[in-house]
Amino acid sequence: MRNSIDNNFRKWNDDYDWPKDGDEWDGQARFSGQPYEAWKDSMVATFLAPNLSPESVVLEIAPGHGRWSNEIVDRCGRLILVDLSPNCIEFCQRRFASHDNVVYLVNDGQSLQGVADVSVDFVWSYDAFVHMGTDVIDRYLRELRRVLKPGGKASIHHAGRKHGFLWLGFLRDFGALGTNIYKALSMGKIADDDGWRSNVSQRTIRQLATHHGLRVRDQLQTWGKNNEFGLERYGDFVTTLIHPPRTENKLSR
Repeated sequence: MRNSIDNNFRKWNDDYDWPKDGDEWDGQARFSGQPYEAWKDSMVATFLAPNLSPESVVLEIAPGHGRWSNEIVDRCGRLILVDLSPNCIEFCQRRFASHDNVVYLVNDGQSLQGVADVSVDFVWSYDAFVHMGTDVIDRYLRELRRVLKPGGKASIHHAGRKHGFLWLGFLRDFGALGTNIYKALSMGKIADDDGWRSNVSQRTIRQLATHHGLRVRDQLQTWGKNNEFGLERYGDFVTTLIHPPRTENKLSR
């Protein structure tokens, strides 16, 4: 399967050389017509900074070489980095060796073993769920429900293919021609590649999250005063989920 756990492991642990430790992925900024640093700062201001405090426990899923971890580590009380790739975790251990508030875990690419129940205030993941299949995302969302504190939040960057065309995902099994046809139908793109995006839509995430008892706060593709920043290159979204506070759980019974 194209976006299988094994393929993700080979791609990010074995094959990819991380030339700028993740900052080489500036295509979303360029597509928005924004300088990369301004786009990155807007991500921090919109999705990270409002959810961080000196006391907060933060979990980042698939940090890679710590592109976003570097923006989190000095803003939180404890940072838990979980990655399928031992090489990525080892790199982060070296990068953040001077910080004593970071915990490092190598996982199986679909669970959060080693993270305690009801222990996390905020979960962040960027450029990882976009490559995960629906089954893996489903397992991770179930785990988020377990580890988040009541009222805790998760902001997850994921693919946003057109939901009505997901059933045609099998076309990608027919080489470049099939992949390009499916890209045109599910992304509305003819030029450019498909970013190795998984067969997932905005609605897919909403449905899976609801199934696991997580409330969808919003699903953003653009942001900023004039929506000048965004994830439109591949039609991605950042979905922010909330573990309902206990008062909401009681009212829903």
